[in-house]
Amino acid sequence: MPKQRIITLLTDFGCSGPYAAEMKGVILNIAPTATVVDITHDIPPGDILAGAFVLRQVLTYFPAGTVHCVVVDPTVGTDRRIIAAKYAGQIIVFPDNGIISLVEQDQPLEQIAVVRNQKYFLTPAVSPTFHGRDIIAPVAAHLSGGMAMDRMGPTPGKFKLLDIPAPSVDRDGSLVGRVIYVDHFGNLISDISADLLQQTWSSAPADVEVVLAGRSIGPLKAAYAFAEPGEPLALINSMSLVEVALNGSRACDSLNAGVGSEIRLTRRGR
Repeated sequence: MPKQRIITLLTDFGCSGPYAAEMKGVILNIAPTATVVDITHDIPPGDILAGAFVLRQVLTYFPAGTVHCVVVDPTVGTDRRIIAAKYAGQIIVFPDNGIISLVEQDQPLEQIAVVRNQKYFLTPAVSPTFHGRDIIAPVAAHLSGGMAMDRMGPTPGKFKLLDIPAPSVDRDGSLVGRVIYVDHFGNLISDISADLLQQTWSSAPADVEVVLAGRSIGPLKAAYAFAEPGEPLALINSMSLVEVALNGSRACDSLNAGVGSEIRLTRRGR
């Protein structure tokens, strides 16, 4: 059987304009049998951290050989580079603006190249405002067909990573992290994982108290429905991360919190 070719798109373009469709057209002209998957086009405009979070969360659910086009690119047209890198047997083509940071934290880097070979661009006359269409999409299509990554350009000495503080243990023994992503439901997702809870306290204790930006949320619950309508709650979500939510409403609005808000876990009665 022919090799399955999967190419994904993760952008901040929204769905009402032509931009994502133009990228798909470029891809399918080069790789007409490829399966093109929309991860999302609803990353907030220019929000590199949100793009990094979504990319990290979806990566391990795709099969080896998948090629990801990532276009959250507020500095498009400047001298920032475009990079192709392989993690978990998959290739990511992305602007060198830190959007690879969370994948880099979780996955070993297998191969990397700066994208410079104009032979694989859509045209030599690249638009300074749409590298997603003119560089990232055609390069991804060529790579999905088995093109060697080192034909795209040289190996970079380094690449940009976001300065993302890691959760830490305070002097009083509290585990301190922060909100790193706000989802479609307004849920506040933190950088504190279930594994980190176990490493810190040997297990995720039943007597843990969750505090968001100085406001007590209470103990961890098993699911959203274990809180009364309109009541805030904290839980370990499907990503194995501590999350603060509001049953039936948007926690980010009702609790006046967002990305960067402190989440503190303490042992009650200690």
